[in-house]
Amino acid sequence: MQHVPGANLLANLRRMRRRSVLATLALAWAALPLAAPLAEAQHPLAALAVRSLYSGLCHQDPARSFTINGWPAAVCVRCLGIYLGAALGVIAAPYWRLRREFARQICCAAALLNLLDALTEILRLHGDLPLPRFFFGALLGAACSLMVMLPEPSPGTQCGPRRSSL
Repeated sequence: MQHVPGANLLANLRRMRRRSVLATLALAWAALPLAAPLAEAQHPLAALAVRSLYSGLCHQDPARSFTINGWPAAVCVRCLGIYLGAALGVIAAPYWRLRREFARQICCAAALLNLLDALTEILRLHGDLPLPRFFFGALLGAACSLMVMLPEPSPGTQCGPRRSSL
């Protein structure tokens, strides 16, 4: 096989460009729900379009949403956390030296935290707690996007914690 000078550089540049596009799209998706309340007064049809876009993904209960200028965001606080966390996970994935299996375990733990939060609220063990709900959602979004973005382990490599060979 013939070595082409700069082939690795070009491959790395392509990979970086794909990651940049994906990160930009993830950030736009996460920020768009915040555009609805900002546009509500001057551009109500634009705000309605944004809310309609997210309506199939979120219950959009105004009581469970952050408000900007007196208007609720287009998604609830948990969904907003999931979207922002996922965007941060896409951005952070190339810089973190995590194993995919560990990211999967974090994802499962975050899903369990979100489930426990929902169940304890249904059982009226606590009231409406938007900040924990937002952070639990952000943890879930970040862990899931890391799990997707991290490279597959190469065949024959160990997933999970490293073990000493004594």
